Amino acid sequence: MTVRNINQSFWSSKQLPYLTVRSTFHSRQSYKQHSHSELSLGLIMQGTTCLSMDGETLILNQASGVFIQPHKVHACNPVRNHPRSYLMLYLDNQWCCDILSALYGYSVDKFVCDIRLVSASKTLALSVLLNELIENERPEQALKVESLLFELICGHCSPQRVEASDTLCATLKKRLLADITNPPSLKDLALELDRSQEGLIRHFKQHFGITPKAFVNNHRIEKAKLLLKSGINIVDVAIEVGFSDQSQLHRAFVNYAACTPRQYQHLTSIFDNNF
Repeated sequence: MTVRNINQSFWSSKQLPYLTVRSTFHSRQSYKQHSHSELSLGLIMQGTTCLSMDGETLILNQASGVFIQPHKVHACNPVRNHPRSYLMLYLDNQWCCDILSALYGYSVDKFVCDIRLVSASKTLALSVLLNELIENERPEQALKVESLLFELICGHCSPQRVEASDTLCATLKKRLLADITNPPSLKDLALELDRSQEGLIRHFKQHFGITPKAFVNNHRIEKAKLLLKSGINIVDVAIEVGFSDQSQLHRAFVNYAACTPRQYQHLTSIFDNNF
């Protein structure tokens, strides 16, 4: 099979200018080692593929998802020449850095994928949303895709800092993001991880440059922005991101975004209508 004969297509949209999607169906095509300048996310829809990267071999089955860092050399090949279908997402690096900058509270210009594999449930959810969006580019569908991509970037990527990877900080970050509406208290995390609360705060800040509390609040505000942009009622947004009421969201939003939730929703609505 030659590349010309592969059943594949590329998709991009003004609604999500940072994203390009390559859809490939029933392909047995092998690829030599290569890299992408963007962050890439592979979603296996059917069949099995073999990913070779960093001297390791990983078998990806249906509903598997995997992040590949920018400029990371890798190869993806069929298993026993069986066909596979997949989506490859190419995400603009600056968009990813902007998300992480907002989340961590300082300028991020490089990042790493400290958790490569994406859960089957999120892989399937994103595949369905993308296929629906490609067929019918509705603004509300684009926002659903953007919201899920935001969650994935926050959960799987971190700023690239001088320090080596840190298992404790990666675990702490994962626990904090597991349920943003009701994250575990530092007291409970300290008991779970057999550390003092002060030690956890200090260790997290040394590694990520931000305290756990500020990290959670930044994530809530960034998620709230996406929900406000989609037109959801401010009271419902507050509950959705873990604030006790609208006034608590209002105070946090002003502190972190320098405007009120209503002002942000109004401004983004004007922008979208003029786009």
